[in-house]
Amino acid sequence: MSEQYFPAMQKFTVLNLGMVLLPVASHMEASSLIVQLVQEQTKEPSKNPFLRKKPALISEPSLLRTVQQIPGIGKIKAPLLLQTFPSIQQLSNASIQELEPVVGQAVAQQIHAFFTQSR
Repeated sequence: MSEQYFPAMQKFTVLNLGMVLLPVASHMEASSLIVQLVQEQTKEPSKNPFLRKKPALISEPSLLRTVQQIPGIGKIKAPLLLQTFPSIQQLSNASIQELEPVVGQAVAQQIHAFFTQSR
């Protein structure tokens, strides 16, 4: 990220608003553009080309890696699980019935067995 694009404004725009990087030359231009984008968003969000879908934020990359170590869980299922169960405690306390909609019956049973055998 270049200094010319005002890092604090870019961080706010990208991380807090979920918008793409804004190539602007000044604070005034950035604020004017953000106001315009917000106004457009309230009209019809699906047609605003500057918005992107926010990915699920996983607070700790180590948490993601830990969940991937559970048998039957890999790079695809781990983020899905963490969207529904954002902590190891919630995941370990989840019943098979709660896990099934996220990962299916067989994997739900593997996860449940993993946590109940460890206790």
